[in-house]
Amino acid sequence: MATLKQKRARIYKDIDLSFGKNAITGDINKKLDVNAVKQSMKNLIMTENFERPFQPDIGSELAGLLFENATMFTADRIKNTIENLIKNYERRAVISGIDVDPQPDLNQYDVSVHFEVIGINQPEELTVQLERLR
Repeated sequence: MATLKQKRARIYKDIDLSFGKNAITGDINKKLDVNAVKQSMKNLIMTENFERPFQPDIGSELAGLLFENATMFTADRIKNTIENLIKNYERRAVISGIDVDPQPDLNQYDVSVHFEVIGINQPEELTVQLERLR
């Protein structure tokens, strides 16, 4: 009698950038599946142009946009920039929507990226606060 094997969903693995130590193995912790993709998306959003020495095209002008007036026009530019970053450099995720909420009194933008990870097909959300540093 033949047994049916279920097709396993794709597993994505990345190193946990907090560099925490696994108590059992002593190795660096890993981020898996959705958490790996979320970490990668957050890194892309926080990377400035020319910050990566051998990959100067990865990054964006988001840091400069944070010093613009907090208007819906600037929020729309932030949304488009994040959308282009993720579409070009994070191919494990499919974006379903991005919300950018300006908080002028706090000098920040609250960003929510709604997406699905390819192979997992569950709606996920990444929230990031973008604020300028003085």
